[in-house]
Amino acid sequence: MNSLQKLLHRFSSFFEVHGRIIGFFLCTLFFLASSVVSLNRYWQYDVFYYDFGIFDQAIWSVSRFQPPIIDHLAVGHRWIFADHFSPGIFLLSPLYWVTDKQEILLLAQAAAVALSGLFLYLTSVRVLKTNTFSLVILGSYFLFIGVQNAVITDSHEVTVMSLPLMMTFWAIAGERKILFFLSFLSMLVFKESTFLIGIGIGIFMLLIYPRWRNVALISIALSCAWGFLAIQVIIPYFSDGIYSYSPQMPSGVGLLTGFVDDQRKLRTLWYSFSSFGFFPLFAPSMWPLLLQDLATRFLPQFSETRWGLGLHYNISTGAFLALSSVYGLRFLYKKLPYSIITAWVLLAFGIAVFYYRFTLRGPLALSYNPVFYRHSKDFGFLNSLVERIPKHASVMTQNNLASHLTHQQVYLLSESYSIIKPEYIVLDLRGNQNPNNFFPTKKLPSLLKSVREDKNYETVYKTKEQYIYRRKAR
Repeated sequence: MNSLQKLLHRFSSFFEVHGRIIGFFLCTLFFLASSVVSLNRYWQYDVFYYDFGIFDQAIWSVSRFQPPIIDHLAVGHRWIFADHFSPGIFLLSPLYWVTDKQEILLLAQAAAVALSGLFLYLTSVRVLKTNTFSLVILGSYFLFIGVQNAVITDSHEVTVMSLPLMMTFWAIAGERKILFFLSFLSMLVFKESTFLIGIGIGIFMLLIYPRWRNVALISIALSCAWGFLAIQVIIPYFSDGIYSYSPQMPSGVGLLTGFVDDQRKLRTLWYSFSSFGFFPLFAPSMWPLLLQDLATRFLPQFSETRWGLGLHYNISTGAFLALSSVYGLRFLYKKLPYSIITAWVLLAFGIAVFYYRFTLRGPLALSYNPVFYRHSKDFGFLNSLVERIPKHASVMTQNNLASHLTHQQVYLLSESYSIIKPEYIVLDLRGNQNPNNFFPTKKLPSLLKSVREDKNYETVYKTKEQYIYRRKAR
C-alpha cells in the first residue's frame, strides 16, 4: 500500500467512525449560514412580498384564525388557494403563537433544508452502508448552487417541502410504511404540482422495492387524486375558474429539443449534473423524477425564470440529484473497483467545491463576508419609514416594503388606490431598486403626483425620496 492509499484509508476510517457527528455538524453549519444570509437580506429589504410576503401573510392570518387572504397580481384580493393550493404551509402557523417576527419563517425555511440534508445523509448510509460517501453526497447537496439560491430567496412552499420529501425516501430505504405515508402525504400537501413527484416516487418504488408494490400503486393513485382535486376543483373554486399555471407544452420534436434549445438550459444541466459527478445518470429508477422536474422547468412556454440556477426552482432538482447519486453509486459498486469509485467521488466533491468557491460563487459565502453584515446597517432610514405606519392600519406600498408589513392589511402599489382606499400610502422613490419590484421606479413619480393632488390624502412624512400619505378622516 503506497503513501497515498494509506492517507486515503486514514481519512476514510476517520469519516466512518465519526460520520454521524460530522453529518450533524454539516447540517448545523448549513442552517447557521443560511439563516444569517436570509435574515440580513430581509433586514436589507431584499426580501419581497412576492413571494415571501404572500406566504407570510397567509400563515400569519391562519395563526390568528382568520382566512388566508393575500393581494395577488393575477387573482386579486383572495384566499391564497386561488393561486396555489398549498395547505402544508399552515403547519408553520404555530410559530406565530410564540413570536410576531416575520423573520421566523426564514429561520424555519433554513431549518427545513438543513434537516432535509440530515435525512439525505441517513438515507445514503442505509443504502450505501458507508459514512464517507454519504458525507460527500451531503456536502455536494449543500454546496449545490441551486439549493443555496433556493434557501436564501424569499420564502417558498417547495423549499420547505424538501424536508418531507427527503423523509419520504428515508422511510422507503428503511422500509417503514407508516413513516412513509406520513412523510409522503406531508410532501403532497405543500403544492398542487407535487402530484407529479408522487407519481415519480411510486414508479421509483416499483423499480427498486418490488415488495412495496402495493404501497407504490397506492401512492400513485393518491398522487393522481391529489392533482385532480387541487387543480380541477379546489383552485378553480377559489379563483372563479382560473388556474394560472396550466403549461403550454411544445409538441412533436419540441418535447425533446425543449430541454436543450437555450444556453441557459444547457448551462443548468451541465452545472447540475457535474456538481454531483454525473452519478445520477447511473440511477435509472430516479430518471422519472428527474425528467418530470426538468420538464416542468424547461418545457412550458411561460417559464423562462425557471431555466437558470437561481430562485427556488432548483430545490427539488438538487434533492433528486442527490438522491440519484445515492442510487447511482449503489449501482456502480457492482461494476467498478472501490479505488476507482473513491477517486470519482472525491473528484465530484472537488468540482462541487470549485463551483461554489470560484465558478458560481455560492451565496452562502456572504455568511463570512463582513461587508455583507455592515450593509445591513445602511437601512435605518427604511426602518424608520416602516415603523411610522400604525400596526393595524391598511397600507399600500412597494414590493420590498410590503414584506415588512404583512401582519396587517397590505396592498401592492396600484393606480387604483382610489378604489381600494388604503389608510396609508408609502412611497420610496430611490432609483435602481431591486428588479424583483413589480412597480419600477419610473412609474412611481406619476403615482406620487396623483396622490399629492388627491384631496382625500394628506402628507404625514416626507424626505427627499420617501413619502407617507394618510387618508383623511371623514
